[in-house]
Amino acid sequence: MSATAENLEFLKIALKTAEMAQENILKFFQTGVGVEWKKDNTPVTIADKSTEELAREFWAKETPGFGVIGEEFGIESPDAEYQWVIDPIDGTKAFVHGVPLFGTLIALYKKNVPVCSLIRIPAMNTAVWAVNGGGAFLDSRPVNCSKVEKIEDALVLSGTVNTMEDKGFGEGFAKLRRSARLHRGWGDCYGYYLVAAGRAEIMVDPVVSLWDIAPYPLLFAEAGGKFSTIDGKTELFDANGKPTAPIYEGFTSVATNGALHDVALKALSEK
Repeated sequence: MSATAENLEFLKIALKTAEMAQENILKFFQTGVGVEWKKDNTPVTIADKSTEELAREFWAKETPGFGVIGEEFGIESPDAEYQWVIDPIDGTKAFVHGVPLFGTLIALYKKNVPVCSLIRIPAMNTAVWAVNGGGAFLDSRPVNCSKVEKIEDALVLSGTVNTMEDKGFGEGFAKLRRSARLHRGWGDCYGYYLVAAGRAEIMVDPVVSLWDIAPYPLLFAEAGGKFSTIDGKTELFDANGKPTAPIYEGFTSVATNGALHDVALKALSEK
């Protein structure tokens, strides 16, 4: 199987969008940019907002009639056959603290079929991406998830353990991370980047929004890994192109190298 010419063109648009996003975001990084706090006690900056605006304007020119689902400005044209999904800065807390492990997430879906997807880490000038039927790439080189088969040899990643415990996964996640060779809190999109790049084996999130994970079903399938919610669901959209859960914090997420996916799900199911 290979990617269609049309899908490769859409990938080019996604990659160009991410390059534009990187240039814009780095204007604000480590500059003491002002922070607003949303009602849910999460931060947002002018970098988040202006980057999503830039992407939406670009897509309106390049792919007129396509829908957009974005963290900062919500849903546009929800009934469109194609839907762009964007998180302009995944890891805004890292961004505002001057930590370089934040990124831009972009995915394109045709109803429930992912077309292309990417994670770009602006402060590190690196990206991992995939196109349907065409494989996964790390900075233009083909990439695959790791071949580690034993949890004892694995690197497990997560965001804050506090949230894991607050959402009822404390005991299961404790078992998982303590059985692994190493656990680190390299969370948000950077954790998924590492698993897709073959540098870690498991990344877990106990609560995420659609834009936090939209790239991952395709990215991990093409990289030879696996993605699902903690209860094992693999699709984020139904056959009509509607999200399968509330787009804001309606999902959980597990991404692995594939070989350890069932191990991770089993551990997390333990209360």
